[in-house]
Amino acid sequence: MAIVALRLFIFTLFPVLMAWAIIRIDRSVTSRERELEIVLIFLFAIGVAGNGIFNFISHFFLSDVVAASIGWEAGSPFQLEVAFTNLALGVLGIVATGRRDGFREATVLAVTIFAVGATIVHILDIVATGNLAPGNTLQNISNLIRPALLIWALVADRRAEAAPQAEVETIEFDRWRMPLVQSSAPLVISISAAYGLGFALGQPWLISLLGAAIGVCIVMFVLVRSPWHELVWGSSAKRAS
Repeated sequence: MAIVALRLFIFTLFPVLMAWAIIRIDRSVTSRERELEIVLIFLFAIGVAGNGIFNFISHFFLSDVVAASIGWEAGSPFQLEVAFTNLALGVLGIVATGRRDGFREATVLAVTIFAVGATIVHILDIVATGNLAPGNTLQNISNLIRPALLIWALVADRRAEAAPQAEVETIEFDRWRMPLVQSSAPLVISISAAYGLGFALGQPWLISLLGAAIGVCIVMFVLVRSPWHELVWGSSAKRAS
């Protein structure tokens, strides 16, 4: 249960907390479009890319551990197919962080269909066998919350950019969002690698949180050095320069 709870925190709640923190400390976030862009970037980076890459690692290299957490028999080759499906979703998430066109809708659609479909399979298994393993029950919470957050944020973002005088098509907006996009790749690598390493070494909470902390430091470092962002503790230095 602890492992499933950690996964729920890292790949579902943490991107929301990360986005909220940056919105609070970055004075360059001056519009609804910018707030929603931050939320979407971290949902795609951590919630989609990070989750997909980790699921690929776990189903491919730690398949027996994953099967035990779900309460299913180990050794099924279907886990390899699920591994590559998750890898595809992870790649879509990485690309979607830097895109603002229909690619994002396509990514959300793919994530939603897979997540809802997986939830239906788990529920049917619960009804048929009474299997109440954490990976077969609690995991469904993140399976439903993650696409719900993505759909909400994307719909709200499209409405915001359709408003009069929206800035999303401006050069200034592209320059502002680029450091966030650039920092998302090392963030995904740090979190996914730490989560997988924590699994392998038997210290998932400690190593995963350490990886998340390293990822946060990378993002903060990139934003502090960016001339398009003004973090509350870095504003004096920027004005002085």
